[in-house]
Amino acid sequence: MADRVSAHIMIGGMLSRSAYAGLIQAIEKDNPAIDWDGTPFNSSDIPIDTPLALMDHDVANGRFEEIEAVCRRHGLHYVRWSGGYPGSFPSVRVLYLGHGEPKQVLTTEEDEQVFPIERIRELGSIEAIEAGYRLARTNPPPLVLVEDDPRDPAVSATLHG
Repeated sequence: MADRVSAHIMIGGMLSRSAYAGLIQAIEKDNPAIDWDGTPFNSSDIPIDTPLALMDHDVANGRFEEIEAVCRRHGLHYVRWSGGYPGSFPSVRVLYLGHGEPKQVLTTEEDEQVFPIERIRELGSIEAIEAGYRLARTNPPPLVLVEDDPRDPAVSATLHG
């Protein structure tokens, strides 16, 4: 059985309407809420002018596996914080900018970034530390649904196939 902790994720970027159903399915599988009181997510809960925020007090290994996979597949920016589980994994903030590999930073249970001495030495200057802090505190842009591009062969096959 997986260790379970509190976690929240904010998702933003541009998502095509044809990919929206996949995001909804991932949310349904991971089953987060739209607030810490457990209000269930509804597919009409896409916010205007802010990232989509989802959370849960009972997340296996502190990861929203399905949601994060969909975000990486479609280039959506996300920031996830998860509490630590003593003896298994620390409290972390994971930042994915829509490309590359997710970046992980250590945090406290209150989501405050922690800089181990090794990381401070690696960064080398207060400017670099402050830049790393600012990057880790960056929130995603709003989540925006965009129309599919009919010139895209994959969309054309879906629309006309």
